[in-house]
Amino acid sequence: MFKIRSVVMGMVLALGLVTGFASPAFAGNLYWKIGKAVSHSKVFEGSNSKNIICYKSGEIGATTCLRLDRRTMYVRSDKADGYFKLGSWKGSGNQYVCQNNKGKKKGNGTWVACSWKWPKKKCYTIRTGHGQADWYVLSRASSLYCY
Repeated sequence: MFKIRSVVMGMVLALGLVTGFASPAFAGNLYWKIGKAVSHSKVFEGSNSKNIICYKSGEIGATTCLRLDRRTMYVRSDKADGYFKLGSWKGSGNQYVCQNNKGKKKGNGTWVACSWKWPKKKCYTIRTGHGQADWYVLSRASSLYCY
């Protein structure tokens, strides 16, 4: 009896892995862009505590800033370690990811920008990340921001 139960549970687990354990929480879309270079002054020009949110991960070596008034994500490479850097803005099932490809020595401290028309009046979390062509990792999520 135990052996049959183990086989059935194994098949259920395998089926779940194949189907991806579909969940309504993950029913949204992934919007991924390669950022375009911008200057530090462009990121912070006209910013104040009501229109900009920044999140930094020293471990990953990236900073992500959101300009709510522009619906633009800015990602800075804080570490010249050869990895691209990422910013992630996720809420209501959708995830917006901006990639900074300037991971080499000359890319340290560079900013890139990505713009979307993400929905307002929603709640989001920010993450930073890094990776290479075949993998990436994201930091733990920030606090929830609603606007």
